[in-house]
Amino acid sequence: MEILINKIASLKRGTSKYGPAPHKPILLLAVIRAFEKGEIINNWIEPSGELLVHFRNIWEHLVHTEHTPNFSLPFFHLKNEKGKFWELITFPGKKLPVTKSSSIRSYRALVDCVAAAKLSDEFYLKVLDPIQREIMRQTILSTYFPNYIENDLLKPELLTEGIRNEILFDPAFNYARKVKRIITEKPKVEVEEELVMRSTTFRKAVKQIYNQQCAITGLKIDFSATMSMVDACHITPFANTYDDTITNGIALSPTIHRAFDRGMLAISDDYTILIHKNVRDYSSGQGLMNYQGQSIILPNDEKFYPSLGRFKEHRKRFDF
Repeated sequence: MEILINKIASLKRGTSKYGPAPHKPILLLAVIRAFEKGEIINNWIEPSGELLVHFRNIWEHLVHTEHTPNFSLPFFHLKNEKGKFWELITFPGKKLPVTKSSSIRSYRALVDCVAAAKLSDEFYLKVLDPIQREIMRQTILSTYFPNYIENDLLKPELLTEGIRNEILFDPAFNYARKVKRIITEKPKVEVEEELVMRSTTFRKAVKQIYNQQCAITGLKIDFSATMSMVDACHITPFANTYDDTITNGIALSPTIHRAFDRGMLAISDDYTILIHKNVRDYSSGQGLMNYQGQSIILPNDEKFYPSLGRFKEHRKRFDF
């Protein structure tokens, strides 16, 4: 354990006018948190939106300089540590697109090329053990953030809790205005990761509001904290509306999600299901036509009901 602790306490960090870069220790804290929450259950760490959210929430608590909170940089550069505890696994046939300074180009470039990172066997075994995991966490905090206050980490989702409140309670036009301002005012790399963080928070909020249940089929299966059998679906595409508010969302099982996005089905003004006139359903069992005229399952709280206006836009788009 002592050798691993020394590796963690001697990370190579770039230096700018703001001081040593905090990115690598923040990412390691995010990985530790994901293991604690059961979101990572094996030695396969994907550059997911969920991990990015942990990274940004911890950053919000611990970093008080003007460094840019770029998640893709440490995920890429940890592979260069002398301790050799972080290995990148690329997709077959993919090469990492790097800049002239040998850095990753963007978050999108990272997720397009990198399937996951793997920890060294020693690191992986230690991070699975709650006691050893806490020793690692305290080592990172005391080494790189000596002035941190333990209470700062008692509300780990401070940043995304604010975004979640915007998603749940902001009018759609106001939310879209905020997103447009982010896109126009922030650097491109920040915009990309900000939108990923918002999308991840939207998906989580929609699934919670619909109690992890498909609003059309009623499918609800509990298996593990890391797996869900429903998707969070935008009623009208985010790319067209910049609308991640809860009333532009609905929880659907993957097959129904595809059917909805392709205009095979829609929702009426009384929240009943419409099947498109061009659908030819040859299913021997439970096919799409079985849902014609049925009411969808709505959230418990009426203020979170999906927008009838958004459903109308969806019907118009697909000629219902």
